[in-house]
Amino acid sequence: MTLYDLLYRGYFPKELPPPFNAKSYADNITTILANWSTIFADNTHASTLVKASTETAQQFKARKRKHSEDFIAKYNSSKGTIFSISKGKLSRRFLQIPNPKHFALLSEKISNNWTAFENVYAISNYSKSYPIPDNDITKRSVRTYSKSVGEFRNEIINTSSNKTIEVRVDISKFYPTIYTHSIAWALLGKNKAKQYFKKKDILDSLIAAGDTDAALYKISESIDMAVRSCQERQSIGIPIGPDTSHIIAEAVACQLDLILEKKFQDIGLEACRYYDDYYLYVSTKDEADKVLKGLQLILADFQLEINESKVKVREFPFGFEDEFATTLFLFNFKKTNLDNSIKHYFSLIWAFIEKNPKKADTIFKYSLKIFEFGNVVIPKKSWRLFENLLYKTALIEPSVLDIVTRILLTYEKYLDAVSKQRLKALVNCIINDHSPINHNFEISWALWLAKTFKIEVEELCANKIIETKDSISNLILLDLINNTSLVLGTPQIAKLDTELKEDILFSEHWLLAYEGVKKGWLTPANPNLLNENLFFNILKDLDVEFYDANKQLKPYLSLKSKTTPIIAQETVVISGIKDIETVDAPQDYLDFSDSIPSGF
Repeated sequence: MTLYDLLYRGYFPKELPPPFNAKSYADNITTILANWSTIFADNTHASTLVKASTETAQQFKARKRKHSEDFIAKYNSSKGTIFSISKGKLSRRFLQIPNPKHFALLSEKISNNWTAFENVYAISNYSKSYPIPDNDITKRSVRTYSKSVGEFRNEIINTSSNKTIEVRVDISKFYPTIYTHSIAWALLGKNKAKQYFKKKDILDSLIAAGDTDAALYKISESIDMAVRSCQERQSIGIPIGPDTSHIIAEAVACQLDLILEKKFQDIGLEACRYYDDYYLYVSTKDEADKVLKGLQLILADFQLEINESKVKVREFPFGFEDEFATTLFLFNFKKTNLDNSIKHYFSLIWAFIEKNPKKADTIFKYSLKIFEFGNVVIPKKSWRLFENLLYKTALIEPSVLDIVTRILLTYEKYLDAVSKQRLKALVNCIINDHSPINHNFEISWALWLAKTFKIEVEELCANKIIETKDSISNLILLDLINNTSLVLGTPQIAKLDTELKEDILFSEHWLLAYEGVKKGWLTPANPNLLNENLFFNILKDLDVEFYDANKQLKPYLSLKSKTTPIIAQETVVISGIKDIETVDAPQDYLDFSDSIPSGF
């Protein structure tokens, strides 16, 4: 694990549109931290202040102390940028992009002490989601131990082979309710951590005497403080989105796994856990009840709770795959009548959603993967039918707009004037409907569709986006206004300018303020807004940016042939397809829609 990887590939949530990234930040992190270290030392010691001739020594000392206190108060914490995504029909999950000033320090502490986290992961025999550094630079900085949902399903089948009862339970609002002080409990165990808490005044002497647990406690305390600095000193919850949170949450969960295993070793409890989802296997219903109550007590000791609405106790045999996943996986697209196959496929999708409206986003995302990954290739003659159904799907469930964008990029050469007109109606409709309720994912991806395919955005829609004050959507809007002619009329950008107050760079709007001002898209009343913030001034001088307008999704399927491709799918073999590059789509499914955080 390296600091560079955590910043470059583990900072921004994967759900964001492609221009948002932290590569230049990671590229400059060594210089950034070195410069900040010097600034921090100078200001906390007030070493740059000079005693005035009219001051007494006591007055000068008091001025230095106030300077130090004011500096620390200004720079010691921040609030992350919020980005909401769909979580079922009516619920939202709120992702965060922590302020770069505090996220860098958190990431540095984790990367410098990676071995301590690995040691905790090793104590769990249940976790199949603990993080492993991924060397693939196109992916997140860490991946889960189980490389895919299918691999995890195999783990479940193996684990449950000699048990007849399954208890499925998840931790309620796991990330948002993690107590940051439990980081020490995770790394040392709760009892040992509490012992060292009582010895906080002599920690340094214990460390000097070679007490490695004392050193580990001090490390865990510093990580706790770094997490709280990212969220205005709050000690409840950790940000959803960055890989650092996956790393921390798994440490807590692995400690829970160990306690659970020891508590029920007498009944031979078997279990698998994936993020906050537990699959517990026992031999009798009495044991199931005992384990469920035991887990409830263990979680309560860590100030966590079971999600009672998700508890399931089932006796084998039972179907362990959702009906929609099995049916759609086996669906056969016929070469002889592809149009009918497309209609039947989408009809099946919508029928499943009619029966399971709470799983609409999950079903849609699963069903569209075969088109996104190129397992099914749409010929030009079937494009209009497919396009109409795709746009309708995006209108019904805009949480698939990222998938839709990649599909449209794949078939960009098929898009004609009619396509663009329908796409314009879709984009403006989504913006119009979702701006009043501040649905960040839907608005930002609709805007990115507009930029990608040169779709005009109505002035009314642009003004609605401005009213949301959402950093992600408004940065894309500012990009469109300043670098294209796609935004009609004269949007009220001045409303964003008025928000550029002195403290905005440590508020949830830091990303909009920094990128907007740095790129000249916004005009603050104070022209020195970035210069006067000593941390962001470092970033500005190094030309660090978090928005690269040239970034784009890469299609998984490349249509290189001049002839029209028909279909390419594992369950159907059709010859005569040339020059088609595809990436195998994942063909397995498991419903973790309420538990998997960003980065999965």
